[in-house]
Amino acid sequence: MIDDSALDRDVHDINPVALERALRSASLDLQQIIATVAGRHLANGRHRYSSGARLPTWRTLLTIDEQVFENRGFRARHNETVRSTFVRFEDSRLSAMDLDEPVDWRRDDDDLPAVYLLVRALVQADATDLATQD
Repeated sequence: MIDDSALDRDVHDINPVALERALRSASLDLQQIIATVAGRHLANGRHRYSSGARLPTWRTLLTIDEQVFENRGFRARHNETVRSTFVRFEDSRLSAMDLDEPVDWRRDDDDLPAVYLLVRALVQADATDLATQD
């Protein structure tokens, strides 16, 4: 979710404690924005992925990623150094996937995009909620 190489380039001018606080703040902010944007793209009633619901495609994740990282509030609250530490969809191996195929949530690569990880957590939480209600 975080690209350590981006930190290596810019860390020499930044207080490590301030950087850690900025990354934590940006991570929490990013989670909230992803949940909001993903909710608009993935909502299919109360439970997004009940047994008959269509799974999101890689294109949907790409769209969410673009909207999240272009969010004006996120860009204003966090400087470029902090924003660049998050792994983006376009920078990952996932960008080579067939964009119209359903997302494979079983991926467990090292540098997965923030959007993939957080949307996967939302989808899995919805599936767990649905299973406990049945």
